[in-house]
Amino acid sequence: MKKTIALSLLCANLFGFADNLNTFSAHFVQTVVDDKNTTIKYSGDIKAKRPNMAMWNYVEPVKKEIYINNEDLVIIEPEIEQVILKKVGSTIAFFEMLKNAKKIDNEHYVAHYENMKLHINVKGTQILSITYLDELENRVTITFSNQMENKEIDDSNFKANIPLDFDLIYQ
Repeated sequence: MKKTIALSLLCANLFGFADNLNTFSAHFVQTVVDDKNTTIKYSGDIKAKRPNMAMWNYVEPVKKEIYINNEDLVIIEPEIEQVILKKVGSTIAFFEMLKNAKKIDNEHYVAHYENMKLHINVKGTQILSITYLDELENRVTITFSNQMENKEIDDSNFKANIPLDFDLIYQ
């Protein structure tokens, strides 16, 4: 669960990296490799909007929706009929961190967030992938495709529709 929350917070503000980027949407593939080279792949779509809004829609291998709207984090897990609600407060200082990411060369940047070191691969201003080690020392790579930048995204995309019969867990 910590990995999901860390990833969500990480990527909610990821797109402050490029100064002129106000909205971002893309398909993603998230690959997690552990110390035994066991690989798990997740895929779905993301929408993000300044200042602090994101929606991750995981579709494979299990359905999961993650919403970040300013200080609120909502994770909807339909398969187990559960919703996690959490206030993240001011812990999302990631915009400034990525804005100050250190350029390695024209296609690579390195940024630091809490205890993670992020390797960001770009082409022009387009973010292609992000790689980091999570708190369990798993290598996580998020690869983006079909990116759309600075297209209008309505704020309603970042509001969770919580089913009334799901269990609510407040953290």
